[in-house]
Amino acid sequence: MNSVNTPAGDPGSDPSQTEATDPAKETMKLPADTSATSTPIQQDDPDSWVGRQLGKYKITGVLGVGGMGMVLQAHDSNIERDVAIKLLPSEFSADSTALNRFLVEARSAGKLNHPNTITIYDIGHEGSTHYQVMEIVSGGSVEEHLEKHDAYSVADATRMMSEACQGLSAAHAAGLVHRDIKPSNLLLTQNGSVKISDFGLAKRTQSESLQMTRAGQIVGTPYYMSPEQCQSQQVDVRSDVYSLGATYYNLLTGKTPYSDGDSLIQIMYAHCNSPPPNPREIRFEIPTACVHIIERAMAKKPDDRYASTAEMRRDLEAVLAALSGTDIELPSHPSDTHATTPISDSESRTSSSASRRLPILVAAFSILLVAVVGSLFFKFGQGNSTRISEFQDTAENGATNLIPPPAGEPVRIGILHSLTGTMADSESPVVDAVLLAINELNSEGGLLGRPIEAIVADGRSHSETFAREAERLIKEEQVATVFGCWTSASRKTVVPIFEESNHLLVYPVQYEGIEESPNVIYLGATPNQQIIPAVKWAYAFQDKRRFFIVGSDYVFPRVASEIIKDQLNELNAELVGELFVPLGSVDLKTIMLKIQDTQPDIILNLINGDTNTIFFRELHKQGITPSEIPTISFSIGEAELQHLDTSRVAGDYAASNYFQSVESTENQHFVSRFKDRYGPQRVITDAMEAAYFGVKLWSQAVQDCRSTEPLKIRDAMRNQSMQSPGGHVRIDPRTQHTFKTPRIGRIQADGQFEIIWIAAKPESPIPYPASRTTEHWTALLERLYTDWGGQWAAQPDD
Repeated sequence: MNSVNTPAGDPGSDPSQTEATDPAKETMKLPADTSATSTPIQQDDPDSWVGRQLGKYKITGVLGVGGMGMVLQAHDSNIERDVAIKLLPSEFSADSTALNRFLVEARSAGKLNHPNTITIYDIGHEGSTHYQVMEIVSGGSVEEHLEKHDAYSVADATRMMSEACQGLSAAHAAGLVHRDIKPSNLLLTQNGSVKISDFGLAKRTQSESLQMTRAGQIVGTPYYMSPEQCQSQQVDVRSDVYSLGATYYNLLTGKTPYSDGDSLIQIMYAHCNSPPPNPREIRFEIPTACVHIIERAMAKKPDDRYASTAEMRRDLEAVLAALSGTDIELPSHPSDTHATTPISDSESRTSSSASRRLPILVAAFSILLVAVVGSLFFKFGQGNSTRISEFQDTAENGATNLIPPPAGEPVRIGILHSLTGTMADSESPVVDAVLLAINELNSEGGLLGRPIEAIVADGRSHSETFAREAERLIKEEQVATVFGCWTSASRKTVVPIFEESNHLLVYPVQYEGIEESPNVIYLGATPNQQIIPAVKWAYAFQDKRRFFIVGSDYVFPRVASEIIKDQLNELNAELVGELFVPLGSVDLKTIMLKIQDTQPDIILNLINGDTNTIFFRELHKQGITPSEIPTISFSIGEAELQHLDTSRVAGDYAASNYFQSVESTENQHFVSRFKDRYGPQRVITDAMEAAYFGVKLWSQAVQDCRSTEPLKIRDAMRNQSMQSPGGHVRIDPRTQHTFKTPRIGRIQADGQFEIIWIAAKPESPIPYPASRTTEHWTALLERLYTDWGGQWAAQPDD
């Protein structure tokens, strides 16, 4: 069944989201029984509305359901016509900001009266239910047709773009820029005419200046987004021209522009830096004139594009007029001989016939995207218990200023790590490494002639505390950038806050991958830089065939275990056991019994926090020694070893990118400076080294862009590089992850690691392992999140 009036983006689109759930992609259904009017209304349950009255409208069916609302079919008995009604969910109706966005969409689109735009009839509310009434368009969306037929004929694609230009010309004349033109926002009438829908992201260009987003936020859909939108710069009508060009390419080829990108960040990067895509590389029979239209519409600089949709439409009409076989002269290129291209008989025949079937890239789920940078937080915690106590005293009411600034306005950065709780042993030393880098920068004159000031917050090993402190650092402390988080549960909890607030998080820890936020710079290893090389090493160099996985029960160990299973299958090795316990667990009897029962060749340890102390103690009690059943750990470094009896774990292994024992001049100097500052007993871990060089890369970026503005820092951080204590590191501009060198270390009795294997060169980051599709990995994350009751970690039993 075709959808009716199901514009892409959420009904009442939230401008802090780049692409909300598209009703056209959700289940379209008409209830089998519309007579059960005695059932109470569940406001956000579509079926409960059918048969009810909303104002003067009788609800007759459900047209679509999206993340920010639903679209119902209704009948207006006063003038005997069917209408579509968009509802705002109850939780958003109570939010004045969300409600305002919903009403603004109606007022924006209500100013338009054009055959190629959706007509808004009415807005209203009944109690707490707010709604918008619009015309029904029954031909489905252009995207739905693309999903069925993959590509349009040249004639149909060009005609629809011409009609879209007409609708947008009317919107632009009314002072509106759409900012989210894409196939799913082009609805079709029964005769195939185009109507533009979803002006929820529309922005006024006239002096009344309606500002619906925070300055610098990205709005729109990345697959069709102009470079200035990707960079959160000011947009005008030429941004819509760019999106029209990208949509034209999609209609002609069945593919989104730059669809070879593996991630949203890569696609956004291509929109800003790659040449306009050539549709003839997909369908060679497409007229060259169409290529020129796309090239001009999708020019990187707005000044190089069509100045208006009316100008673009004239070129599209010239293509339509020439489909009989005559020469095309694009009106906007009268002196450009390359734009004068005949359409051959074969091209004409092809353009009027059904297009070849081609694959299409469609967004798999709603994406929250906002501008990409803000401020870095530093969280400072030391192994010294006195200093931790001092931070505890101020954690509730305010942040601690660690470095008194000299004269001049300081550059404030935030540090967000656990100084208390189960993760404190691992996280608090990371703060020391951050502060060492800050101290060195300040001793060298600061940044841009200004001192750097660190503001510290304690995440307390609890995701909700991380979220609360992240928001406080951003809104109250107004830091410029944040360095922090360890567990993936805490990171995933705070990432939406950074995206919504348009800030930047610099994350220092190895993790499971399956994530690329434009608001995060990832300094730690992706699976191909730590987990996968370790499994291959155990198989190839240690001749291990029977593996046992143990881990904490949150997102990193759970996803990492799936990555390991895929690798074991590829190697034809065996997984003999797999058990997980909540963070902070002290009862590991079941794990010990299972290891004794299965007798694996090797244990892969994905436990985080102080449970590791109990785990290795219990292994010793059970007589499980490194010589008989060794363990490879993925979250244990030199700092964690200080809490273990190293005489009992000597001979076990760890997979990492850095060990304190790395032999290099840079590392010798780093270790010396760290011990001079914090004491000769202190040790350095992988995450500490990453946090340290992360501050240095950040400072390079600030110096390069000569600014502390979020977007400028983010852009400057991409492709920064340096010789770090662990070797050469570089930020990959496509993924915002770091090139890292995999290493395997063997625990020594003195609490250090002997490096016994090292990769030949730094490995490029691959956030999404190729063993499964992106959609499969995404579905796994969604299932875990649901199983854990809307959190990123299992909760311990009461």
